Amino acid sequence: MKTLHNGDKSQPHIKQFQSSHWFVELLFGVVGALVLTLIVAVSINDASANDKNDISDISDISGTSGTSGTSGTSDKSGISDKNDKSGISDAALIQVGKADMSLLWLDIYSAKLFSIDGKYQANRFPMTLDIQYHRDIDAIDLVDATIEQWQHLGFTEANIALYRQQLVNAWPDVKEGDRLTFRVNNPEDAAFLLNDTPYYQVSNAQFPEAFLDIWLSEKTSRPELRNQLIGVN
Repeated sequence: MKTLHNGDKSQPHIKQFQSSHWFVELLFGVVGALVLTLIVAVSINDASANDKNDISDISDISGTSGTSGTSGTSDKSGISDKNDKSGISDAALIQVGKADMSLLWLDIYSAKLFSIDGKYQANRFPMTLDIQYHRDIDAIDLVDATIEQWQHLGFTEANIALYRQQLVNAWPDVKEGDRLTFRVNNPEDAAFLLNDTPYYQVSNAQFPEAFLDIWLSEKTSRPELRNQLIGVN
């Protein structure tokens, strides 16, 4: 009977524990719901803030694009100004002929000649000589090679000295793939272009003919190349 009495006395403690356990679970459930609600609210606020930032970024990009567009227009205007200063004509020219220059097994350059009607006539302008290089060549080497050709053509040392200054300003260091174009609208209006960009405006009226003679004179050191350029096969 004593043991049974002790067992009866322990039952209120079990019921009290079960009641407390239920209350704790309820409390944790309420706290968990509050925490979940808080997390959702914070997430919504963050998403809203990100949307605003994205809209702001889009606006900034649009503004930048507008500025870039203006800048691009400005750059084109700058190029246009260079063309205007160079006096280069926009007249369409027709290819007369083309030729390749090689030394032994080395390809040096490819040249093309253009005229108003696709036919060559000495000292008839406009005329364009276009040279694309297949090797890197320093400007000083180009200047020296040009002077050697003038000496071969029988130019006087006085004239060579006069033209040399034009050469020093006109010849750049060229890289493989570069194109150097000599465009002559008339003897008083001639210019060099490097990769289609105006590079140097000639200031000597005798220089255009002297320069073109290196390739086009009947006394040239490369008669076969000349014949190919002027369309004589």
